[in-house]
Amino acid sequence: MGRTPSAGGTARAQGLGNPVEVRLPADRGTAYVVKQVRRSWPEKQDALAVNPATGKVTDVSRFADHPVLAKRTRYGIDLHTGTLFGLANQIAPAALALALIFLILWGYRMWWQRRPTRDRALSFGRPIPRGAWRQVPLPVLIPLAPAGVVVGCLVPLLGTSLVAFLAVDIALGALSRRRRVPVTTAA
Repeated sequence: MGRTPSAGGTARAQGLGNPVEVRLPADRGTAYVVKQVRRSWPEKQDALAVNPATGKVTDVSRFADHPVLAKRTRYGIDLHTGTLFGLANQIAPAALALALIFLILWGYRMWWQRRPTRDRALSFGRPIPRGAWRQVPLPVLIPLAPAGVVVGCLVPLLGTSLVAFLAVDIALGALSRRRRVPVTTAA
C-alpha cells in the first residue's frame, strides 16, 4: 500500500508557505484543511482542502480570488489591528490614540477656560467667520482635497459623514447669502 503525501508536502506543492495550520477532519471521509497563518501580510491567507485518503486537493481558496471589497476589508482590519506592517504599524495607531487623548484633554481645557460663569451668560464666543478657509495658503489647501478623497474612500463612514457635513455647510451658506441679498423690485 502506498504512502499518502503529508499535509505540509501537499501545501508546499500547491504554493502555500510556512507557517501553515492543519485542521483535521471532524468526520471520517471528509477533507482536512491546510491554511497559511502568516498574519503579517493578507496575501498569505490561502487555504486548501485535502482528501486524507488520497492526498489530492479537493478545494482551493486563494486570497487573489477574493472580491475587491473583501480584500480591502482584510487590509483595513490588518492595518487597524497593527498586524499589517509589524512594529511600525503598531506604533502609528498608538501615536494616533495618544494624539486623540491629548486633543480631547485640550478640548476640555479650552472649554474650561471659556466656560459660562456667573459674569457671562451661556456664551460660546464668536464662531469662525464663513469663508475663513480662503485664508489658508494654497500649498496647504491643494493636497488637502485629494487627501480627503483618499481618506473618504478608505474609511467610507468618515467619507460619508464628511460629504454630509459639507452638503449641510454649503446649504447653510447659500441660505445665509440669500437672506443677506436685498430683494429689489422694479418700479
